Amino acid sequence: MTPLKSAAYYAFGWVARAISSILFLTCSVTVYGQQIEESYRKRHPGKGLLYASWHRGLMFFVYFYRFLDFVVMASASDDGELATQAARRFGWIPVRGSSTRRGAVALREMERYFKNGHFGGLVVDAPQGPRCISKIGIIVLARRTGLPIIPVMWFADRCWRVGSWDRTIIPKPFSRIALLYGDELISVPPNASKAACERYRERLDTVLNTMMYQTDRFFVTEGISDPRQIEVINPRPE
Repeated sequence: MTPLKSAAYYAFGWVARAISSILFLTCSVTVYGQQIEESYRKRHPGKGLLYASWHRGLMFFVYFYRFLDFVVMASASDDGELATQAARRFGWIPVRGSSTRRGAVALREMERYFKNGHFGGLVVDAPQGPRCISKIGIIVLARRTGLPIIPVMWFADRCWRVGSWDRTIIPKPFSRIALLYGDELISVPPNASKAACERYRERLDTVLNTMMYQTDRFFVTEGISDPRQIEVINPRPE
């Protein structure tokens, strides 16, 4: 990478931090189900935790978990460099790699961080989809580290949807954001077979898509005070 290009990426990180910070400061955030995270931290001081969500919500997650030394995988592509610079400005620790490039090496690097007590995780349908179908990487990390996975999801009452493969969500200024934690941790045994890991991956997809259904309908469903009160029909519509 040329010095000029490196400088441009570096500057992008600071601009992204300034703009997104101003935007999210105008928003009101209500968190649901965070007790499961708080309970885990109290019961396991010094241990890490794996977070999983869809790529569409990465922008707000970087802000919400800012300055906590969160570890995340960022694509080794040029687009991944933009995400890397933005994440670093918020105190995250990006590890470069993806399911299509340098993925195994990146997972080993992340494994060392998590075994040393770091929190972090993956947007599990990255780097290029299919949307809302996870890759196996987060399950592999859970098996290797012995750490559980906690699903997280959010939506806003007013937002823009980018026309990218992941349909990125950008909340509008002064919007309301609902952030939802899964109601249970997903633990993968260290001796889980390849077939078992695939079943855990499918279970994670089911949980994340259920939570997405609930958060996406929370602000347009009358008479409820918590996204978890929304009954999820099966099969879920798009």
